[in-house]
Amino acid sequence: MSIPNKNLIPIHIGLMGHIDAGKTAIARCFTEIISTAGLDKHSQSQARGITIDLGFTFFQLEKYMITLVDAPGHADLIKSVVSAAKIIDMAILVIDATKGPQVQTGEHLLILDMLKIPHVFVLINKIDLIAQAKIAELQEKILKIFQKTRYHNKISVFPVSAKKNKGFDAVKGYLLEYLHQNPIFRDKSPPFKFLFDHHFFIKGKGTILTGTVITGSRKVGEEITILPLNQKYRIKSMQKWKTPVNEIKAGDRCGIAVKGLNPDSVHRGAIAVDDVNHFICTKILLVDVLINDFFIQTCRFGQHLTIVHNMRIHNAKIYPITKIRTDDSVLFKYLPHSAEKKHFQAIIWFENEAFFQENDKLLLMRMDLPPKQLRIVGVAEFYLSLNLPIEIFREKIKTGKVIKPDYSLNSVIVSGLAQSLIGAQTIINHKLEYPFIKIKAPFGTKGYVEVIYDSNYFTQTSNKEKILTELPVILKILKPFNLDFKKSYRF
Repeated sequence: MSIPNKNLIPIHIGLMGHIDAGKTAIARCFTEIISTAGLDKHSQSQARGITIDLGFTFFQLEKYMITLVDAPGHADLIKSVVSAAKIIDMAILVIDATKGPQVQTGEHLLILDMLKIPHVFVLINKIDLIAQAKIAELQEKILKIFQKTRYHNKISVFPVSAKKNKGFDAVKGYLLEYLHQNPIFRDKSPPFKFLFDHHFFIKGKGTILTGTVITGSRKVGEEITILPLNQKYRIKSMQKWKTPVNEIKAGDRCGIAVKGLNPDSVHRGAIAVDDVNHFICTKILLVDVLINDFFIQTCRFGQHLTIVHNMRIHNAKIYPITKIRTDDSVLFKYLPHSAEKKHFQAIIWFENEAFFQENDKLLLMRMDLPPKQLRIVGVAEFYLSLNLPIEIFREKIKTGKVIKPDYSLNSVIVSGLAQSLIGAQTIINHKLEYPFIKIKAPFGTKGYVEVIYDSNYFTQTSNKEKILTELPVILKILKPFNLDFKKSYRF
C-alpha cells in the first residue's frame, strides 16, 4: 500500500469473538498495514496459535482509515477485551459457524453494551464448513441473542469465509454506508489525553508510546505529562499510520517518541496529558453503579472486584450505599445487598491510587468466578473523590410495645426500645414510624419511654386503646462506623 493521506478520517473497530472463531484470519482479509502486535506477531501468540494481546491493523476505505483492534477471545484474557472496548467506535463480533455463539461471545456483547459502544455488526465465519440452511438458522439465533441489548433493532449479520476470502465486499459496503450516515464525533478541545497500549525503546529515537488520542491535540516539540508517573517529557517525533506527522488530534491512532523515559517505568493504560489539573489522583471514589441484568448474584458490601479503567486492571472493593440528606450534611448509609438492586450508588476503594476524570466509566468484573459463569458485574461512573475517614451509617431497627395506652391524650408509655434509664435518655427526640411521632422522655428506670402519637390517626375513640396496644412502635437508629479496607463485613 502507498503512504496514506494524512487527512483520512480515523475509525477504530473492535474485532471480538470466542477463541478460534477466526478473528485474526478475518483481519488478514482486510489488512493493508500491520501495526503493534498485529496479526498475532507476538511470539507467544505464534507459539500457542491464539491471540493473547491486542493487535492493530489498518485498511483504507475511501476517505476513512480503519483500525481493526483484534482482541483475544480466550476466557482467561477477557480483561484485554475490555481494554479494547475503551478505544473503539464500533465493533465486529465474530461467531464460528461450526460452533455458534459461545460463553465469551455473550461476555463480549455485554461489555460492548455496558460501555455503550454505539454499533455492533456480526460476522458468521467459516460458512464454507456448514450447509446453506444452517446459516439462516444461525442468523435467527443471533438476532434473538441481541434482543435484550441496545442493538436489538439495528443488528446486521454477514456470512463470511476468511479461508476463502468470501463475503468481505458486502461487509465493506455496509461499513462505508454506515460511516457516511453516522459520522463519528471527535472531541478536539482540551485537555489532551493519549491512552497508550504498547511501549518500547528504539535506539536513537527514544521510548515509543503507541496508542489512541482520546481528546485534544498535540504537536511535535510540545510537552506531555505521563500519568501515573506525573513527569514531563518533550515530544521528539510522531507517526500516524507509519507516516511522520507534526500534529496528532482526537481519534488518531499514532505513535509518540519521547526522550529520557524508561520504558520499564510505564504500563498499558498509562496516559499522556497536557494538563494534570484535569485529572484527580485518588483511590476512593463515589460512583453510580449499574448492574448487568444478566448478573444474578448479589453485590456484597466489601465485595472484591476486578475493575478495568483506561486499559488498566485494578483490584478494588465495592461498598453499596445510599445517601441520606440531613439539615446540614449528607450521610452515607449502608445498603443491604440484593440481586434485585440493579442501580445504586457505591464507594469503590482501590488498592492503589490512580488518575481519574469526572464521568470516567469503570467496568466491574468478578474474575474469581469460573469462565463458564458470567463475570461481567456491571459498570460504574465516577463523580466524586473521597478522603478518609469515611463514616458509614448502618440502620438498626428496634420494635417497642405500648404498655400504657391511656397515659395522656396524645402520648403512651412504650417498652422494648431501651433496656435502662441511660439507654432511654440516648433516644430522646428520635422520630418513629407513623402513627407514632417521636420519643418525648424516659419513664421510670427500666428503659420505658413516653411516646407522642398522632391522635388524628384514630377515627373511633372506643377502641383506640386496643389499637394502640396492637401497633408495633418502630424506631430506626443509624449506628456509625468507619470504613476499613482491611476489614470484612458480614451484616
